[in-house]
Amino acid sequence: MASKAPIQGEICRNNAYTWSKQTVLRIEALSEPQVLSELQGVMEGRTYSWHSINELLQGRLDQGDLEFMPVDGDVLFEWNNLCDEKREWERKGRLSHNCAEFNRDCLINLMILPFQAGLGLESKLSTGYH
Repeated sequence: MASKAPIQGEICRNNAYTWSKQTVLRIEALSEPQVLSELQGVMEGRTYSWHSINELLQGRLDQGDLEFMPVDGDVLFEWNNLCDEKREWERKGRLSHNCAEFNRDCLINLMILPFQAGLGLESKLSTGYH
């Protein structure tokens, strides 16, 4: 009897890809004030669980599923950059760059990075956007 697990895994990956792509398109369609409003909710933890995502990433790192490489595009490197931006927001009430494109890119990265890290459904729930 054939196992359904590989098929289910493929369906989960396709759903995650579809959700990530839809999320990027949704954010790209937002006005600048809408981006700032969503970004503020994320930075203040109202619509995003920084702690939960950090714990999930740490678990993946501890299991050897992720490896830190200090290069653009590396999940943990990018997560650390986003955490630096959160600290900047906490200190100054804004990101390190006052640029609409940078704000939009940060919001996109915050939403899709957990999926890039392979966190799956847990990360979707932690982002607050389903």
